[in-house]
Amino acid sequence: MNLKNYIEWTETVDEYKVSPELADKHAWGFKSMNNVRFPKFNLDDPTDGGEGYHSVRNERITQWARMVWPELSCIEAKIQIQKPGEECSPHLDLVGEYLRGVCDTLPGLLKVAHTLKQPGVDLWRLFVATEDHVDGQIFNINDVQWKWQKGDCIRLNNWQALHWTKNDSDTDRIILKITGIKT
Repeated sequence: MNLKNYIEWTETVDEYKVSPELADKHAWGFKSMNNVRFPKFNLDDPTDGGEGYHSVRNERITQWARMVWPELSCIEAKIQIQKPGEECSPHLDLVGEYLRGVCDTLPGLLKVAHTLKQPGVDLWRLFVATEDHVDGQIFNINDVQWKWQKGDCIRLNNWQALHWTKNDSDTDRIILKITGIKT
């Protein structure tokens, strides 16, 4: 399968339904990265993504991410706000829509061999905590719960690690989500 076939496949499946079968519970789930500093971002007018959280996107977030991770190209960044009572079901991040955009910019990637077990692109899915973990805020990756401090950053194995989030606290959980291709 090449990346073009993979992207087309992602458009035919519901990642929440197929992910439990595709995930590899023995694969690495996440890696801790360096602690990250970030400016104060505007959280006005979040959009309900229908996936168990709200999000804010703007150019300032993306520009900040480009400065922090200059080794990544095709950066997409947003703020995820998970309100009390919201839950995002277990899934893999198949990132087909993101990869379609990348391939619009870098069409040569369409021919690269690619599977979930042997990715053809070095995609980085990063999460940065904007505040300390609060009891009741759950971020579970391959049955391991990530508990964070403000500025903690992890890299998710989006191809193989089943992950889900839930906010049983009385406080919004706000995390920065950055996606890019390592070049």
